Amino acid sequence: MFLKVPKNTRYEIKFVTYEHNYYEIINWINLHELNFKREYNSRFVNNIYFDSYSYNSFRSNIYGDSSRVKLRYRWYEKLQDPSKGSFEIKYKRNLYGWKKKFKVKELNFTDNKNWKSYCSTISKYLPRNERIFFTFNFNPQIINQYQRDYFVSNDNKLRITVDKKHNIYDQRFSSYPNFNKKTLSQRILVMEFKFDRRERLRINKLMKYIPIRSSRNSKYVNSIRAVSGF
Repeated sequence: MFLKVPKNTRYEIKFVTYEHNYYEIINWINLHELNFKREYNSRFVNNIYFDSYSYNSFRSNIYGDSSRVKLRYRWYEKLQDPSKGSFEIKYKRNLYGWKKKFKVKELNFTDNKNWKSYCSTISKYLPRNERIFFTFNFNPQIINQYQRDYFVSNDNKLRITVDKKHNIYDQRFSSYPNFNKKTLSQRILVMEFKFDRRERLRINKLMKYIPIRSSRNSKYVNSIRAVSGF
């Protein structure tokens, strides 16, 4: 699969460490010369990740394909209340990232419907081409949740997110959403830099002083490995 990179894409660079380093990372951000400030209040991020029967999205990531696509439904705060969420198709080509978002208005886990019904609801809000693509990646694999902090530089050209408290719920063998059986996983922290591609040279200089190293990281891949042992 080859993806043409749009002009409005951004660079995304991740840094991974353990949760016990959280305050060291926050302190580094607060003392940085770019005068970072909190862009939003800390909040929980929830995702349903979808994939094909043959795990195409998972495999393209672990094989290191330069062009990748990931499908997810995302909402915030309460884990079992996805009513104000969006279906996202996230594209990645090398370090460039961009996504398409589609607001979904009717998803409600309190009605105790099965996954087939929820996926049909999502499909109704997708344009034709995206809906067809979704039918080939119709399988909910995992639900995950993490707490995210948001920061932006004083000139608004660099954004940082810091994620911790990751929880994973396996959906692969359940006809209905599983929120009860949580999978044990490592307590990692993920810091991500997000910036316009024109800022790359400037950002390279700033990254020399980060107290942790950059690393490839996918929450979806980590989650599948945690629940399956792949």
